[in-house]
Amino acid sequence: SDEARQFLESARSERDALYAVYVLILVLGLRKGEALGLTWDDVNLDEGELSIGRQLQRVSRQLLHRETKTATSDATLPLPDICIAALRLRKAEEAYTRQLAGAAWQGGKLIFTTKWGTPIEPRNFNRAWDARCTKAGVRKITVHDGRRTCATLLVDLDVHPREVMQILRHAQIAVTMEIYAQASSKATRSALKRLGASLGG
Repeated sequence: SDEARQFLESARSERDALYAVYVLILVLGLRKGEALGLTWDDVNLDEGELSIGRQLQRVSRQLLHRETKTATSDATLPLPDICIAALRLRKAEEAYTRQLAGAAWQGGKLIFTTKWGTPIEPRNFNRAWDARCTKAGVRKITVHDGRRTCATLLVDLDVHPREVMQILRHAQIAVTMEIYAQASSKATRSALKRLGASLGG
């Protein structure tokens, strides 16, 4: 959790245009394609909700904005305050970027775009993520490991496996339980301590 906080603080303090994407991946466990494929129609900041139903993916030579692979991937999730604040910040940044671009702006409804309003190339996002890990001084992990980090943080907070499964939208509980089996050593020590205390009478 300390490294996740350090990573986000680094992005926020340096006004990283991708800060809100990082927040959604680490706090809600969104997949890269889901985060990059979000549109403003998918978000209700007043109600604090986010709907997931589409993703941005590179297929051969085409960048496609299409439906998620499975029905279990689709969901409406409540937005914690940090996500709402990050998305409001992104909205303000987009308005400023659009103004700077002027007639060159090519944007549509995607939340996360380049400075010209075009979709973000997933490979470029990977590079930006890696660079942010370095700047933040944290261990270098993949974007998908960021999703796993979300799961581990939920485990550390004693969130029930079924709830973690819903948040991460896993199709099978076995996938979620595998994450539980790899819970952080801090959570494991705490669980064993509680077990020992209960057995000790």
